[in-house]
Amino acid sequence: MVRVLVVDDSLISRKYLTRILEESGKIQVIDTASDGLEAIEKAKTLKPDVITMDVEMPKLNGLEALKRIMIENPTPVIMVSTLTTEGASTTLEALHLGAVDYIPKNDVLNFNKITKDARELLIEKIIAAKNSKVAKPRLIKQTEPVSVKPPKISEITKKDIRLIAIATSTGGPVALEKIMSEFPKVNVPVLIVQHMPATFTPIFAKSLDRISTIPIKEAQDLEIAENGKGYLAPGGLQMMIQEKGGLLIIKISDQPKTIYVPSADVLFESCAQTTKDKTLAIIMTGMGNDGYQGLVKLKKTGGTIIAQSKESCVVWGMPRKPTENNIVDYIGDLEEIPEIVKKIVG
Repeated sequence: MVRVLVVDDSLISRKYLTRILEESGKIQVIDTASDGLEAIEKAKTLKPDVITMDVEMPKLNGLEALKRIMIENPTPVIMVSTLTTEGASTTLEALHLGAVDYIPKNDVLNFNKITKDARELLIEKIIAAKNSKVAKPRLIKQTEPVSVKPPKISEITKKDIRLIAIATSTGGPVALEKIMSEFPKVNVPVLIVQHMPATFTPIFAKSLDRISTIPIKEAQDLEIAENGKGYLAPGGLQMMIQEKGGLLIIKISDQPKTIYVPSADVLFESCAQTTKDKTLAIIMTGMGNDGYQGLVKLKKTGGTIIAQSKESCVVWGMPRKPTENNIVDYIGDLEEIPEIVKKIVG
């Protein structure tokens, strides 16, 4: 049972969120708080497994409360954010301050309708957060070893790569900024899937572009994937790669329907059909198994796979199944991934 403290200045929101969580049978809402100061005190005394944190609150807002909690009593925090441009910027700032994940408030706390998928995703996020690593101020290493040992950098084989595909979820925004700031200046396109709603991705693409060694933009339908450039999948849509006239073309679509959108499986499966053995796939921190089925198909075509190490993941979910089923070629800590890419791509 996951013990949760719900923080929101709206009484209706607190009651509604409490009901959704407790109906799952997997979560116990141990208490609620109506402002940031109350949240800080209850985090100290109650020691919840996870905190859901509203942003705009009286006395002390969610960001300031998050800062204090991460210093005084580090606890996995999920931000409850509105799907506005301002809300997206605030949420990305919260992730840098140590929040594990976020919940689009407009989806989850829609009082007229709430989909079964949205409820299930919310529950999954909270359960994953309980077992996550709290960054303070960098990823915390665990002593438990990974079952598959990564090869030494000197043992990595250079390959003929035509496309790099990266997928991540929980913990991904900060992890992506880390690796893209140190990424080698490769002469192939780099396609990136990060589980995010539509309002977030334009802002996140610009954030990545500012710190990345290669230009990064939000991908558009039917644009050519150019060498040496990065493309972030638009939130709420699927991104695939196709080939036409010898050129790699990005396809953006609202199909197929999946729980995680954009989906790593959809991107990797398109790579298995298009760039095949000339694909370098990187699976990083995130909850769930999105990406595994696509990687299985890609592996059969001869694609190369890098998995982020368990020790450096905020949530070792997405890389876990590929690693445990031995379909990955290389495993690396977050800091090692750019060097592994450099050795493979050249």
